[in-house]
Amino acid sequence: MTMNILIGIGGTGAKIVESALYLLAAGIGPKEEVRVCLIDQDNSNGNVQRTEALIKLICQIQDELSNGQNRLDWKHQNEAERTALFSIPLRQLLDDGRRAHWRPAPEDLPDLRTILERSNATPAQQSLFDVLFRPADADDHEKEQDLNLAEGYRGRAHVGSAALLSALHHDSPEFLKTMTEHMRNGSAEGGGGVRIMLVGSLFGGTGAAGFPTIARSLHNMRQEDNPNDIRGDKVHIGGVLMLPYFTFDDPEQKANVITTSQLLPQARVALEYYDRLLEQEDVFDHLYIAGWDEMIPLNYHEPGRLAQRNPAMLPELLAAFAVQDFFMAPQIVPKPQPMMAARREQKAFGWTDLPIDPNKRQPVIDRIAQALRFAYVWRYRIDPDLKEGPKTNLVDRALKRPPEFEADIIRNHVKNTAWDSAAQALTQNIRDFSGDLLNWAANLRLYSKVDNLNLWNMGPVVAQIDPKRPQNAVKLQDVRSDSDQREDLKTLVAPTSTLPPAGGAAVYAALLADTRHGESSALGRLIAATYRAARLHHTAETSNVQ
Repeated sequence: MTMNILIGIGGTGAKIVESALYLLAAGIGPKEEVRVCLIDQDNSNGNVQRTEALIKLICQIQDELSNGQNRLDWKHQNEAERTALFSIPLRQLLDDGRRAHWRPAPEDLPDLRTILERSNATPAQQSLFDVLFRPADADDHEKEQDLNLAEGYRGRAHVGSAALLSALHHDSPEFLKTMTEHMRNGSAEGGGGVRIMLVGSLFGGTGAAGFPTIARSLHNMRQEDNPNDIRGDKVHIGGVLMLPYFTFDDPEQKANVITTSQLLPQARVALEYYDRLLEQEDVFDHLYIAGWDEMIPLNYHEPGRLAQRNPAMLPELLAAFAVQDFFMAPQIVPKPQPMMAARREQKAFGWTDLPIDPNKRQPVIDRIAQALRFAYVWRYRIDPDLKEGPKTNLVDRALKRPPEFEADIIRNHVKNTAWDSAAQALTQNIRDFSGDLLNWAANLRLYSKVDNLNLWNMGPVVAQIDPKRPQNAVKLQDVRSDSDQREDLKTLVAPTSTLPPAGGAAVYAALLADTRHGESSALGRLIAATYRAARLHHTAETSNVQ
């Protein structure tokens, strides 16, 4: 089996991983496990924290659905009885699957002077250090040697590269040790090989510093003369680089941070560097470039910490599809030139503009649509029913519903559910995931900078939108009435074919049907039934699921 490793570097890298996680949760990706790691010096970066929480949430859901009473059948031999949702196993890379975030420099190494031990260097070495990095007596907004790294590398890629190299090989070698073990085991005789995908930006600090530094370190480990028994021919490295695609306000006072005016010049220098890197070293087997032709304004500035919590944006979804392309390729044939994609119209974007292999397009977009509709049905129909209780006697509760909702929609799916702590925790986790997915989709649409985004319409489920507060721009509706639900499901997702989207009546009729869901049981059976009923198109052949 192939070992797949996804590594997000910096805040932008974390956001690309976030979009990739939603695709993976929808069942879009490789059949084998994907191990995930986030690398950022800023321990409390809001983008990283949000993605790390999503990784943990999906892992918890998968653990509960693969063990115990609430089982979801992902592998039934009959395709009609297995469920794609959450079917791709996820695991955190570090601490034997218990942790995803690696912070290169420990707390006791707060700046570059301390990391590289300038005080212990010879006078000649200190002089060279002072030439390469601005000394401690520089103005505050230009400091480099004693720049506080608690909030990342502040757009100083050369500072970050030096700090990262020290961390990789001396100060915090756990990441490289873990990667060595995985690369050795995955490339051993009989193994399916290793695919490592790095994602990040070529602007800013951590991504610009970490992307080439980590890529070259991993590439050196797979060379023929490596001492770690790694078969280099079975280790493949891919990368997704983001060009500048958003702008932000400059700080009110001079600060040691990158500004919007520096983004493009910095990106231009970085591209020249990568051009030379690709000419001289075969670091990447596949390299993808993504960006946006009109920068998306965020209208705020935050150098780091929790407040640096940018909304999901459409270019990150395009980058996430590059991740899937790399992991799902039948084989990796090295390509010397970077890969890019383009849309058909500047002011419009639809399903056909997503960079998906045309032979795989329909199943992929149908799974995206089904996952979004599942999230809607669960949040506004299933979860309220589960909340109203009483939990110990769900099947005896009568519901006051319009005719198509007269029967309790959960009656046939939770007969044998023991409402214990595991079931309650699973219900809360599915509730959280559904809200997160809808919120992600709403933000992505809001910050797409496209007049006609013909993918999905989150308007009915959004209670409040404030683009001037990008850290928390979208608030979802708490409740949707029965009549709203019937109409919302007709317009929530744009059609992916010539068939009309199924409305609420068809969805809930399918949910009430007596259908088989493989070995799914208890709440797992309810999840399977809801997911299947939420499919976008209900034809005469599929209206009665077997």
